[in-house]
Amino acid sequence: MTFGGFVLFIVVLIGSVILAWQNPSFQSWAISKLVNLQKPAFAEDLESAPAPVPQYKGFEGRLADMQSIGDVYQITNVWNVHLSFTEKQWTDLGPNRVPPVSGWMREQGRPVLRNTNALRSGLAGVLGFDFPWSAATVEFGGKTFTNAGVRIKGNGTYLASMGSYKHPFKVSLDHHVKGQKLLGKGTFNFGNLGADFSCLGDALGYEFHREAGVYAPRTAFARMFLTIEGREQHRLLGLYIMAENPDEAWARERFGQKGAVLFKPVTYNLFSDLGTEWTPYAGIYDPKTKITSEQKERVIRIIRFVANSPEDAFSAGLAEHFDLEEVARFFACETLLSNYDGIYTTGQNFLMYLHPRSNRLGFIPWDLDHSWGEAQFISNTHQREHSDIWQPWVGKNRFLERLFSSPPFRAAYRQALEGLLATQFVPSRVAQRIDALAPVIRPLLAEVSTNRLSRFEIAVSSKFTDGPRDTERPEDPNRPVWQIKRFVENRSKNVRDQLDGKVKGVRVQHDAPKDTQRETPDKKKP
Repeated sequence: MTFGGFVLFIVVLIGSVILAWQNPSFQSWAISKLVNLQKPAFAEDLESAPAPVPQYKGFEGRLADMQSIGDVYQITNVWNVHLSFTEKQWTDLGPNRVPPVSGWMREQGRPVLRNTNALRSGLAGVLGFDFPWSAATVEFGGKTFTNAGVRIKGNGTYLASMGSYKHPFKVSLDHHVKGQKLLGKGTFNFGNLGADFSCLGDALGYEFHREAGVYAPRTAFARMFLTIEGREQHRLLGLYIMAENPDEAWARERFGQKGAVLFKPVTYNLFSDLGTEWTPYAGIYDPKTKITSEQKERVIRIIRFVANSPEDAFSAGLAEHFDLEEVARFFACETLLSNYDGIYTTGQNFLMYLHPRSNRLGFIPWDLDHSWGEAQFISNTHQREHSDIWQPWVGKNRFLERLFSSPPFRAAYRQALEGLLATQFVPSRVAQRIDALAPVIRPLLAEVSTNRLSRFEIAVSSKFTDGPRDTERPEDPNRPVWQIKRFVENRSKNVRDQLDGKVKGVRVQHDAPKDTQRETPDKKKP
């Protein structure tokens, strides 16, 4: 082949790849292959030996000293948790491989959310990973639970941990042993903190919602250890976030009585009319607690009200069907935190409740590791910090379009934004909270990874970094470190200016070009 022919071949090849990439089916195939080849975000877990003598000397809680589950879920608590598996139990943990969804990447960057071959909804299942329940012995706060149910959890957080031991885990103490609970709670969630270098986004996000008057889980931290018979002995996995599981016991405590229904929807088309029978709705809304026939009928009536009522009737009837003040506070929190891994984009990572007294619907936040503007796989830094407070969602969303156009909601929502800007979403207040929690995190990272520790120090620093803040590869463990304090300074000022009519917000676009060459215009030096 002549040199000219070789150049022509390369040009044609590159052009073919570019054209192919425009096809969602090709994108789905290529991304699926890359997931299996990627280097894990927890490379230090593979490349360095575990610390032979852990150095942490902080909180040493014992369940014997706890009076209630609320004592367990204190944000500064760090619990020693040890999962011990036999070789078979570890093998049974999987994940199992199932047929993936073909052509799962659809238009507007929206992946398919459900795979009928997988037990759970989400991207991991769509890519062909299924997480079965296994069993383990769980040591927690000085107490041992045998034959506890354990499975891998998560989507992106699991994919980031592939090839390492540091998976996110869900533990169900009573999955195999009826009645085996910890202070009345059976299920516990352990997130591996792979997405957020500050390790504080989840905990601060849930706390922010709770202080705003939104029903939200409590959190603590866990220092996780792993034993696999014949393979690993008391291996230190490091720091995890422990998020309270929204279930029947949680709902009873939050609402003060039995009978609340919790849902975990997975859909881009929330409140679409699918008829008068419950069956088409069941898989989409996925009730996590018992639901009566009357409650099913009530939810269907609300769904059809949202889908079909004229504008005037929708506004007039909104407060009858939704806990309007709470819903306004929930969306005000999501907007201020620029949470673009939830209801505004991904069609999941939130819950709904049907209140046992009022029989009205409301919302509960979930999986906030990409809150505080950190969702670098959506749009770019400038858009997330300047997102339109009156149209904060990505793409088309009929429910949100109707809700944010309704005068009663807009009034309650604006009031919530004003209140939060004056009291909670204040740069100095958030900075003080980060500085108070950083000493809890620092020694736990120091005993595992100098790399994660150095990135943590950047993430919680008041000294803002130079250089690009965006990345073309948000899954890259060497991506730019997101700084919460910097985000809050920029976001709070922009929201204030939008409310005062000084500027217009930016509509967030899923695939907006990344700005990897220069700083954003409102970078602020301390």
